[in-house]
Amino acid sequence: MKRIFAILVACALLLGLLPACREDAPSGPPSEPVVSDAAVFDLSVIDLISTAFDHSGREDQDGLEGLYTGESREELTAYARNAYQIEDAWEDMAMIRATGASAFEITVVLMEDDGAAVRAATAFMNYIAVRQGDFAGYAPAEADMAAGGEILQSGPFAALFICPNPKGASAAVEAALNGEPLPAPGFEDPVVQSKDVKELRDLLVSGQGMPGEALEKLDDGDPEALNAYVEDAYGLLPNQWVECAVARDEESAFEIAVVRVVEDWDVNLKVRNCLTAYLDGREAQFEPSTEQARLLHGAIAGQASDGISCYIVLLACKDRMGAMAAFSEAAGTMGFSYSPRYRYLDTDPNYPDRCLFTPPNKDDMSLYDTSAIRAAWEKGDPSGLSAYDREIYHEAEKVLDEALEDGMSGYEKELALYSWIVDMVNYDWTHQDRMEETPRESFTPHGGLVERKAVCLGFATTFQLLMDLAGVECITVVGASHNSTSDHAWNMVRLNGAWYCVDVTWDANAREQAGRGKWEDWNYFNITSDEMADSDHQWDYAGIPEASTKGLGRE
Repeated sequence: MKRIFAILVACALLLGLLPACREDAPSGPPSEPVVSDAAVFDLSVIDLISTAFDHSGREDQDGLEGLYTGESREELTAYARNAYQIEDAWEDMAMIRATGASAFEITVVLMEDDGAAVRAATAFMNYIAVRQGDFAGYAPAEADMAAGGEILQSGPFAALFICPNPKGASAAVEAALNGEPLPAPGFEDPVVQSKDVKELRDLLVSGQGMPGEALEKLDDGDPEALNAYVEDAYGLLPNQWVECAVARDEESAFEIAVVRVVEDWDVNLKVRNCLTAYLDGREAQFEPSTEQARLLHGAIAGQASDGISCYIVLLACKDRMGAMAAFSEAAGTMGFSYSPRYRYLDTDPNYPDRCLFTPPNKDDMSLYDTSAIRAAWEKGDPSGLSAYDREIYHEAEKVLDEALEDGMSGYEKELALYSWIVDMVNYDWTHQDRMEETPRESFTPHGGLVERKAVCLGFATTFQLLMDLAGVECITVVGASHNSTSDHAWNMVRLNGAWYCVDVTWDANAREQAGRGKWEDWNYFNITSDEMADSDHQWDYAGIPEASTKGLGRE
């Protein structure tokens, strides 16, 4: 058992709580005793999470903390409700999570019954998408680890695994719950029975509210018709798939297909590419403004594995997320991975090549008022400023004295100040820590200049203030990232009458995460609006100047 839980487990043993701690601390307000399905299990959540950590692919415990019901029930209750959106009462929970710039997180929860566990597993699945958005752009490797997370539901237990080896952790916990020998660290696929593709197809169709008799269904009931369609429409060769079931409506563009292929990465990729190409061609058959074209624009070809077989699932339907969740539960995969065929699923009607911008409003993105600081700078007298603003003023003065030289052009000033922020300001990772409250200073120039730690709005307003004081025209753009699900902010600079976009936050993150801080490593310095839109930035396209000039803006 790992050291991270050694003290907790020792205390539990001394108190005689390890196998029964869930009975001593019921969640929620006092109520009548509940007889849970969990009584058939002898393992505690601490046993299970320790097993998961042993198989998680992580060797060190630096930057990790362990929480369990006996000592952290209040914290876990708040986290389950606010982060995971688990509304059902639970009996026992344990968590190992990273603090700081890491998405690592393993949670095992014992719910009151199997139904509540299924709902918890669904909540975990939604959380994985949210967690990916937390790190997208800021720490790409951590975003990828979150996106590859696994979920397990077994009886009244539900578990989340965001770690280097989520399949290994999931398989180990499942084996422990089944009383089977644990797989050796490194992962062994659990042996399961693959589901019938026709049943899975029909389940997905019924979940979309489509009348079965109105659809054309193709499956092994008519192998000749099925083979012809799979080859002619999808472009799949006979050796690329094992089973297939299709339901489609020629008029409405609705189509669902479940294809079972062998566990082979190259084959899986080829099948997914074929289905993606089919969706591209199908979409081109409809006028872009029609409902059917929009339905096909958001259609996906995703992948899920049950341990011995891989399913490639085509979803051209309205409720894609519901279909993914239903498929994962029915097929026993508890996971579904896909890449949107476009960088976004919803396009702006006036900017068809860009993601529709909808302000996430998860953070307070109001700009800090620097007018008093700028007025004091013009006078050369900060004595009338508040103590807070005086700190910002004096630190800005030091930066300008250090970074700028007489006779610099606007571009040279921009380059020097951008470089200073990339080198000297770190990201405040409390913003990604759902048990920490990010201080408001991190959203202001005080965070960037005084604390030398900020979130995106603090980076952007720090750059804005320095550029203002340096006499270079600049604005702050408050927008979004990750398909308009995460608040984000950056800047635009005007040089020689032309606008350019900059995102100092993400270039500073590249320095902090990957050691890429030199100017030639920057990806977001003086680029066009199209390039910003292509790199997962969304904003009010009509209300913000358009940057269209190529080049860095050197005079």
